[in-house]
Amino acid sequence: MWKRTIYVLVLPIVIISCIKEEALNKEADIERFEITDQGFISSLISEDNQTIKLVVEEDVDLSNLHPAIFVSEGATVTPASGISQNFADGKIVLYKVTSEDGVYSKEYQVRAVHASTSLRYDFEEWEESGGLVKYPILSDTEWSSGNQGVSIATLGKIPEYPTHKTADSYSGEYALELKTIEGKPKLAPEVLIYSGSMFRGKFNANPGDPLKSLYLGHKLPQASGKPYKFEGYYKYKPGEVYRNSKDIIVPNKVDEFTAYSVIFKVSKGAAGNDEYLDGETILTSDKIIARADLTDTSAQDTYKKFSLKFKYTEEMNYDKYDYKMTIVFASSKNGDFYEGAIGSTLIVDQVEIVCTPF
Repeated sequence: MWKRTIYVLVLPIVIISCIKEEALNKEADIERFEITDQGFISSLISEDNQTIKLVVEEDVDLSNLHPAIFVSEGATVTPASGISQNFADGKIVLYKVTSEDGVYSKEYQVRAVHASTSLRYDFEEWEESGGLVKYPILSDTEWSSGNQGVSIATLGKIPEYPTHKTADSYSGEYALELKTIEGKPKLAPEVLIYSGSMFRGKFNANPGDPLKSLYLGHKLPQASGKPYKFEGYYKYKPGEVYRNSKDIIVPNKVDEFTAYSVIFKVSKGAAGNDEYLDGETILTSDKIIARADLTDTSAQDTYKKFSLKFKYTEEMNYDKYDYKMTIVFASSKNGDFYEGAIGSTLIVDQVEIVCTPF
């Protein structure tokens, strides 16, 4: 009997001790950012957890939005979830998340756009990402590039990243410049070149299979309409010497660039959020329902407009599927296979996906 009494007395002490030893959560992330009753379409949190792009329907008043914010367990966010905010005229609203233990915090820049404006891209706003090694990215977090992989392989010890802004624009202050540069870094000597690249999607470096590094596509809201044309302006100058994957010069071969847009179907609802195409399946997947490819990849000394109609293999059916769209640009068509010409340069500006109402 006395043994049982001691056990009963000791057990609460052990339990209390375990509770005291449980550490408070150190995470300070916004996990979801939504509008619950004001025409919410989608939101995209950047890979580095620094910016959020909120897309709403065309008739929504951006000056009076009430975001529903979901953060890490135990964390707090300021301004609080549900508080009205003014996102009109491109205004950026800052949100600060503080971890449960109060030690860590993170600041997010949030902007909101209407669905129609989310399909026009002028490549004006740029910033830097990364930790100790910085690399240029577009402020629009729906776009990504191979710069992250280059920064890892080279430790940032290169004079210029292959994807960056340029003042040689068609309109506005900046345009997108993609340049094929020399590779062979110490951490990846088999990489002969780095092709400049920019695409709608995410990048997660996979040295063993570069084509799997690409997570292509972002949700295409039904409210945006049916994509009809892929348009924009470009210039291209191929490099002088083309080398294959074995670092052998290929006489008389001229480098080419890549420019296309693809629409593909995914599962409806949350299940489709994690469905993407990669650098291989973007050419072969049976999920693809429409493409618009720029086939004239010859040199252009001055800006030339392209206007390409999407070619559909089946009609869009939002009752059955959700859809994603990607846009891909690269300065060397075979850059994923370490082939191309150093110096090949593609400049792109004022890109638009023209849509028609359903």
